[in-house]
Amino acid sequence: MTELSFTKSFLQGVDSKPIKLPYDYVVPPEDMRLPVPYTLPRLSPPHPTMAKKIKTTAAPGSSKSINVQLKSARNPVLEFSVDNVPLTTTTIHDLREAVRDRVVSGDGNPPPGEKIKILYKKKPIGGSAEKTLAEILSDSEPDVLVGGKTVEFGVMIMGGASVKPEITESPAGSAAKISETEPLPSNPAQGPSGSQILQTDEFWKDLEGYLELRTKDTVEALRLTGIFKRAWQADVSKS
Repeated sequence: MTELSFTKSFLQGVDSKPIKLPYDYVVPPEDMRLPVPYTLPRLSPPHPTMAKKIKTTAAPGSSKSINVQLKSARNPVLEFSVDNVPLTTTTIHDLREAVRDRVVSGDGNPPPGEKIKILYKKKPIGGSAEKTLAEILSDSEPDVLVGGKTVEFGVMIMGGASVKPEITESPAGSAAKISETEPLPSNPAQGPSGSQILQTDEFWKDLEGYLELRTKDTVEALRLTGIFKRAWQADVSKS
């Protein structure tokens, strides 16, 4: 088709239409169809999921440690300390096991771990039993994470319990308790024994030295030795 013929056909098509469109003119829908199908643009790719944090085990000696003091005000009355526990590896489960080793329930067996509640600032610690001390203390006491400090936790035993007899110590019983780390001699040394050994100064000096070693306090060791000696003397005078 030449330009001339195209121009003629175009003018003929235009000539058939009115010069002015009426106010109610509507374009036929078939004339408005698009020549190609319309496709929606592609959606942007979703944000990638964040990688899960992998809990790594710290190398030996690199983890900070604290002293944990566990205290139960009633049923039973119990208070003890666990020294130098790593912050990043010690969990609520470990604290419960430390309590279970020291108490028994009514049937003579240690209470189940789920009945032992560990409290921090008088509130039970929720969540998993594998929650570490670092996770518990990171928000409330971040300065503790440097290590070397003492943190107190409460203990509540559902259903009650009692302290094991070997854990309950009296002043007189503490003097006779043998360190668990020291093996018993197979052949005891010859010499005074029984009540006779209590009448010697060497016994009380040895006792004072033992208490000083355990308490790491010379004044406290001397005070406890005096208490034990006066209690023994009072018992002897009564008999």
